[in-house]
Order: sequence, then C-alpha cells, then structure tokens
Amino acid sequence: MSAILNLDGKVAVITGAASGIGRQTATLFHALGARLLLTDIDTAGLEAFAAELGGDVLTATHDVTSADAWHAVFGQAGAAFGRLDILVNNAGIMMSKPFADAGIDILRRQMAINVEGIYMGMQGALPLMRAAIATGAGTTSIVNISSVYGKVGGAQFAAYSATKGAVRGLGKAVAIELAGTGIRVNTVLPGPVATNLGANWDPPTDADGNPLTPEAALAAWTKLIPMGRLGDANDIAPLIAFLASDAADFITGSEFIADGGYTAA
Repeated sequence: MSAILNLDGKVAVITGAASGIGRQTATLFHALGARLLLTDIDTAGLEAFAAELGGDVLTATHDVTSADAWHAVFGQAGAAFGRLDILVNNAGIMMSKPFADAGIDILRRQMAINVEGIYMGMQGALPLMRAAIATGAGTTSIVNISSVYGKVGGAQFAAYSATKGAVRGLGKAVAIELAGTGIRVNTVLPGPVATNLGANWDPPTDADGNPLTPEAALAAWTKLIPMGRLGDANDIAPLIAFLASDAADFITGSEFIADGGYTAA
C-alpha cells in the first residue's frame, strides 16, 4: 500500500480523530508519513490516541460548530507547518428519531455539526492550502465524509439523511468552484460501519414501535448488506488516503461509496 499511497511530508488536519473512521485514518496517514494535526471534542481520548501514535503529532480540542475553534485550529496548523495539504472533514453525529417525533432541534444539531462544520472547515483551509500549492508540492485535497444515508433514505434518520445529502451537494459545488486551482474536493459515503457514531441514539423501533437495542439494529442492517457484514473503519481509511494522495490528482467533485453493496442491492 505504501508504494502506491505516499503521504510523506504532507500536512493533514483530521477532525473527529479520537475514534472510529477518524482514528483509523489518522493511524494510516501517520504510517504513510503525513504530519498530523488531529482534532476532536473528546480531549482525553484524543490525547491518549496521539500518545499511542507517537512521533510529531499535534492535537487540538475542537468543536466543529465554532468558528473561533476552526480559526484556532488553522492558526495552530499555520504556526506549526505554514501550510496544509489535506483536510479530512470527518467529525459528525448521527441521531435516530421517528420523523413524526423529531423536533427541529434534532435537525439543527446535526446540521450544525455535519454541514456547518464542514462548510467552515473548507473555507478556513483555503489560505493554508494555497500556501502549500505555492511551494510546488502538488495538489491539495479536501475529503468530506458523508454517508450512504445521504444517497438513499434511512428510516428514522430523516434529519441525518438531510445533512449528509447536503454534504454531497456542498462538496460538488466547492469542487467545481476550485477546480484548476490545485485544491481538490471529494466525498466518501460509508455504509453501515461499526463505530460509536450512533452511541447516543434514541433507540430505533420496530414496525410496532417497540425499541430495538443497538445490537438488534446493527443486526438488521447487516442482513441488508450483500457482503454479509458491517463495515469497519479499516475499510474506509484507505479510500480516504487514496483521495488525499497525489495518486488522485485528477479526481475532484466525485463521490465514493464504501458500503459492502448496501446501495447496489
């Protein structure tokens, strides 16, 4: 893999890096030689992970809904590296609620994290990415994490589906606007992945309105996946690394689904 995916010397900011897809992406980027600034709202988890990685890894406590927090993150990256080659907008939240019972606060909270956070992240990254391009080091890359529920409907995930669909449209529009500038923007749509993204769900319900345990909900999802298993963060991180690398130099405005065949069935 390292012979194909080379991130040696690249500077990357990865949000939501304390767990799940963000953590595995950071692990792979580190192995591929990237210099990292990892962010998460979970300070303790992030610091423990960075200590495990070792080496020159920077961290920042980061609420992606805060413009001031984004400003601080890019200020830290600029002071430490003077440039930015890669931004992985991974931080997100997934909330389950039957639509009839889902107040507007359910939509607004997910919109703030899943969409506004990505919007501010992409805007804030531009000056440092332009600085990287000015060094002649190749194209820079923004990778936004959406979901297959931004492509197909998810029962009891109406608000989440709305936000992840917005991520897709946002990424395409920005990619077109920046095409030819050296800044690429692509979107990854994971299928059901065994992470803690939905750890704070209200319990999904069956057709009779009875609550399902998270295990039962995941088992039901698994039956819908042609490959017969849930995804893993290890299934998604290499795709992100590819899009971040110069191997994807001619790819922008594209979407990549990794779902074990879920949306093909």
